Amino acid sequence: MSDLDWSALRDFLAVAKTGSLSRAAQTLNISQPTLSRRIAALEEQLGARLFVRTPRGLLLTDDGEAVLEGARRVETEALAIERTADAAQQTLTGLVRISLTEGLGTMWLPQKLATFHQLHPGLCVEILVDNRAVDLVRREADIAVRMFRPQQPDLIAKHVGDVVMGLYGSRAYLKEHGTPERAEDLKKHILVGFEEGMGCNPAVQSLESHFERDKIIHRSNSFLGQLAATRSGIGLGVHDCFLADALPELVRLMPRYFQHKLEVWLVTHPDVRRSARIRAVYDFISAAFAEDRALLMGEQETKKAA
Repeated sequence: MSDLDWSALRDFLAVAKTGSLSRAAQTLNISQPTLSRRIAALEEQLGARLFVRTPRGLLLTDDGEAVLEGARRVETEALAIERTADAAQQTLTGLVRISLTEGLGTMWLPQKLATFHQLHPGLCVEILVDNRAVDLVRREADIAVRMFRPQQPDLIAKHVGDVVMGLYGSRAYLKEHGTPERAEDLKKHILVGFEEGMGCNPAVQSLESHFERDKIIHRSNSFLGQLAATRSGIGLGVHDCFLADALPELVRLMPRYFQHKLEVWLVTHPDVRRSARIRAVYDFISAAFAEDRALLMGEQETKKAA
């Protein structure tokens, strides 16, 4: 048997983690047929079947489970080598991947990066819009912006600001259904909510507790999708103030009562933090949060509050 290379084990680990060729291919940025051929070649090289197809997706066989432990050890060593190599690079060229939530990653950071690219034309910034916490140790991203303080001891984190969320309704909806003035008034109103998996957000939990369950008639796993539903007049919704306050068709409701502040943490691995290109992006984002503190706190626009 010829020697295995790291890329083959990386493909195997991506499929094992996602349980899906299509999702693993997206993670690896290759086509599904290409990944399928690579997995088949790996199985032929090892002389073992690694996955079995089930209604729940691809599951590891016994042989696959045996390979998994060794592949993870190889991954740990390979990633450590990559981080060391990154730390040694002191040129401001190359790729830096940043993971952010949907609102910040689509409606805030891209606008700030115009200045950064003028200063550092040799750097390519890749924004990964993801509402989950990506694995920085496994290099799913170089930098992450998280709405909670990370607990992993092998990461470094800096509190760079806060994002405030509020309750909003469209002017058309409020004209038809009335404007709630007290928390108990919300039981008569319709809610545009988040899908169940996003319900751990304290703003979502607090808000939904004031509505009747049968009044939550629309849910989305997309922050921007939920914002679009609120704008269309389906119901009331909870949104980042820096997004909703900029929309003239939305009115902020009971700001003294419904206001939830989420801490923002800038996170990276200490090894890659020593890389010049990653440090440049890290420091720029930190400064951008400081510059836009009032905007992200919902303090720049109060005239529409009801």
